Amino acid sequence: MQDAGIKEYGREGEDTACAFLEEKGFDILERNYRAGKIGELDIIAQRGDLVVIAEVKSRRTAAFGGGIYSITQNKKRTLRRCADHFLVNNPLLYSKQITFRFDLILVENNSVEWVEDIVR
Repeated sequence: MQDAGIKEYGREGEDTACAFLEEKGFDILERNYRAGKIGELDIIAQRGDLVVIAEVKSRRTAAFGGGIYSITQNKKRTLRRCADHFLVNNPLLYSKQITFRFDLILVENNSVEWVEDIVR
């Protein structure tokens, strides 16, 4: 079954992204946070007063421009709505002292590229 292989590859990419963020001093708060029918947040991580909501894209090749081109306006809207859902369910993080940022972590052939602040 090819679909299972794709899911496993995606899971490995998320594992790599979590390890990468932990190396950068982040604590992983959530993985695969499900916001009802709205969608899912791949990784939510915190370092001090910064909370990063990371979208992870795993690619075997850079064909079609790579994972960066998958972040459409619709995807950004979905990420914002999922983050709102997360905050409603985690009110302790809803504070003026905490900065939220949406990042993209591209995992391709065991290399990691971190694109900060993808939603503006």
